[in-house]
Amino acid sequence: MLSIWGSKTRPRRAQADRRDAPRRRGDDLRAIVDRLAESDVLDAAGHERALAALDGPGRRSLPLLLTELGLVHEATLVTALSEATGLPILRQEDLPGEPVLPDLLGPDYCARARVLPLAAEADRLVVAVVDPFEAEVADALAHLVDRPVSLRLIGPGSFERAHRAVYGDLPADGEAAGDDDLARLADVASQAPIVRLSARLVRKAFELSASDIHLEAEEADMRVRYRVDGVLVEAERLPRSMQLALTTRIKIQAGLNIAERRLPQDGRMQAPDRGQEVDIRVSTLPTAHGESVVLRVLDGSRRVEDFAALGFDAAAIGAIAAMTGRPNGLVLVTGPTGSGKTTTLYAALRRINGPHLKVVTVEDPVEYRMAGVNQVQAHPGIGLDFAAALRSILRQDPDVVMVGEIRDGETAHIAVQAALTGHLVVSTLHTNSAPATVTRLMDMGIEPYLIAATLNGVVAQRLVRRLCGACAEPAPATPQERLRLGIAPEVPLSLKRARGCLACNGTGYRGRMVVSEIMTLDGSLRGLIAGRADEQTLTAQARAAGMTGLGDSARARVLSGDTTLDEVGRVLEGTL
Repeated sequence: MLSIWGSKTRPRRAQADRRDAPRRRGDDLRAIVDRLAESDVLDAAGHERALAALDGPGRRSLPLLLTELGLVHEATLVTALSEATGLPILRQEDLPGEPVLPDLLGPDYCARARVLPLAAEADRLVVAVVDPFEAEVADALAHLVDRPVSLRLIGPGSFERAHRAVYGDLPADGEAAGDDDLARLADVASQAPIVRLSARLVRKAFELSASDIHLEAEEADMRVRYRVDGVLVEAERLPRSMQLALTTRIKIQAGLNIAERRLPQDGRMQAPDRGQEVDIRVSTLPTAHGESVVLRVLDGSRRVEDFAALGFDAAAIGAIAAMTGRPNGLVLVTGPTGSGKTTTLYAALRRINGPHLKVVTVEDPVEYRMAGVNQVQAHPGIGLDFAAALRSILRQDPDVVMVGEIRDGETAHIAVQAALTGHLVVSTLHTNSAPATVTRLMDMGIEPYLIAATLNGVVAQRLVRRLCGACAEPAPATPQERLRLGIAPEVPLSLKRARGCLACNGTGYRGRMVVSEIMTLDGSLRGLIAGRADEQTLTAQARAAGMTGLGDSARARVLSGDTTLDEVGRVLEGTL
């Protein structure tokens, strides 16, 4: 048993029970962390992260720190702390049926101090604590109830569940909440544990460079996933009892209605990251087990990359430069959601922006902030959709217009007319290939002769994950890989494999890059478009004119060791 209280005499009426209380903080927390590492509860990387966090600014609660960082499972941590401190672990049967000393120890105080009174005996108060190293908490309780305090251990998540069981639950999702319920719900959502949890989840998204946080209510618990490099990664499971309070906390931050749980809602919030306020778009969706919440990180302060950094090769960069270097016309970037279309548009704006041009954008949302560019946030709810914004922008005498997305025929018609009357218009469209863009525009009601007259070119793209430079390792290609890549058996071939390390969070990949298909319009293609040629005919002509398909681009990336066939297969199923 660790005795870390010392022998200093304290006033008798304020004395905590020293027989089952560990000694003070300081170096003792480091000693506990070292002991956890020695007993293999923490691995080497977790040991270093825990020590670094303890040495950081502010006072750290060791149990909360270790569980919030995801370094130790709660049950393992409580067992290890019990062995280290000699304190017994709270048993389920020891939970009181009703609050203990509620007049002295109210639910708000207990939640803030992370203590749960279990029994008020004549000679002592028995209390479960999350952090046995918070000496002041036990001493304050001893003063308050005028009797010694005996401690039991409880994990952070178990404490939340026990506190709610003893002091009453909040209305279940989908139930109507009265004014008192809403006030109590808002109060719980504003308490320190939920505030810390919300901040921790967002902070981890920043650390992982995640684009989205997914909080999904399930029958038994709440699943937390992050989208990192386009792939969802499960991070943790939260107790079901925390779901409503956490959702409410996020709603409050995003300015949403906490009483409305039956309809979807959308809002915005901000969170600090490295001295900058980062915008976060919040979306809630009612599901069978409660509301699903998605937080999309919109870090407008991110640097706009050039085409080379995005993964475009020299030939692709030259083709894009040619189609965006013209004073007028329409340039489209196509692909599914999450394929990096907007990032490519910004790379184009970065290349052509200058003091001699007026550049105006309309976006939903504004994902990057660029100096010298007039950026308009669309607000469909008040009538400022893409079409309405585009009509107003054209009255501002712009040289270059970027439309975040062409979603409907009206926006498409205005964009084509703008391109026809001397403006360079760049935008995005949802199609699977560059030639398919032409038929999509026809389906939206654009006459073929107008498409032929205004379209400068199309960039179809996907994003594939890059192999981690710290751990990727070469290995001989298998016969199946040679077959997929079209490499003869007698040709020596080594491909790089994803392995996984600390630098890439064990995934084997770090960052993403573009694979692209670029169709530049020449006289032959314009003639075919004007004659309403189908997609297959346009594809054949574009390839004959030198267009490299998405599969060819992906194959080159695999052979150069930038990515793997498995990753290409995930993004471009059936291509290789």
